[in-house]
Amino acid sequence: MEEQYTVEAARERLILAGIRELEEHGLNDFSLRRVATSCELSCAAPYRHFRGKEELILEIIRYINRQWKLLQDQITSVFPVGDRRQPIEIGVAHIRFWIANPNFRSILLLDDPDIGSPRQRERKNITAGLGAVISDYCKANGMPQKREEEISYAYCALIYGTVLLLGNQELENSDATIATVRAQLERILEE
Repeated sequence: MEEQYTVEAARERLILAGIRELEEHGLNDFSLRRVATSCELSCAAPYRHFRGKEELILEIIRYINRQWKLLQDQITSVFPVGDRRQPIEIGVAHIRFWIANPNFRSILLLDDPDIGSPRQRERKNITAGLGAVISDYCKANGMPQKREEEISYAYCALIYGTVLLLGNQELENSDATIATVRAQLERILEE
């Protein structure tokens, strides 16, 4: 059992180091050697856990997806579909998630020319959940498709814009900012 834990711990260390590597060097200059070195592991260690660079990058994206999904699932277990508080709390949590994990944001901004790759599809999964939350909310409340599209656009624009502004320190990361976001989400979701 201890060996299993050690293997899993090494794997997670490589994933976290890979996130930092992507943030610092981007996709084109990504180095498994630097990832291993930053974890104080041998240069062969990444290959014991991943088939290569592409698989590690894919696992990094999946790791971020899992972290977000855990948080989103906690919120949906408290607030059922159709309850206005669900999309509001998920929106606020989404902002806080990306601000608390600035190195994760670099994954979303990767310049990835490999359209249609598993890596690209996994990256889309990171943000696709917001659209599904709005779609479920609108359907549960009997809203027409046109209204769903309007809400989805405004909702996603507010959340992504807030993340960008907070990340660039153009907005203060404070309770007052979050209160403003909540108020705006309330307005967006008004029927």
